[in-house]
Parts: sequence; C-alpha cells; structure tokens
Amino acid sequence: MGNHVNKILGAIFMIVSALIYTTERIVEKLSAALQAAGYASHGTGSDRTYHYQSFFDNFFVWFFFFLGFLLLAYGFPQKNK
Repeated sequence: MGNHVNKILGAIFMIVSALIYTTERIVEKLSAALQAAGYASHGTGSDRTYHYQSFFDNFFVWFFFFLGFLLLAYGFPQKNK
C-alpha cells in the first residue's frame, strides 16, 4: 500500500469514529426528548437528564480513531533519495 492510500484510509477511519460518536449523542438527545414528551413513558412525563457516553465508553469509537490516527501518521513520512 502506498502512502496516499494510508492517508485516505486514516481519514476515513477518523471520520467514521466521529460519525459514530455523533450518532450516539443524537440518539441520546432524541430518546430524552421522547420521554420528556411522554411518548415513550405512556404519559407519565418523568424527568430525564442527558447521559452522554464518554469517548472511551464505546470500543469502536476510540478503536477507529486510534487506527485512523496510526494510518494517517504512517502515510505522511516520505522516503528521501
């Protein structure tokens, strides 16, 4: 694999990591909003605070970010002739 391919794969893995993390936060906000509106709690309207996952709670988020960082860093050094 060439250096260019490593840069592209590294960027893709880091973007996927960010998308997974963002999706988790959006789902948490939507579930809290649905429960606050009473749709998911059958009209009881219980108090719901947000419980956001930290960066290291999901294995795939930090694994894809770390793998992407390694591939991106590995793709930048160039051979001097």
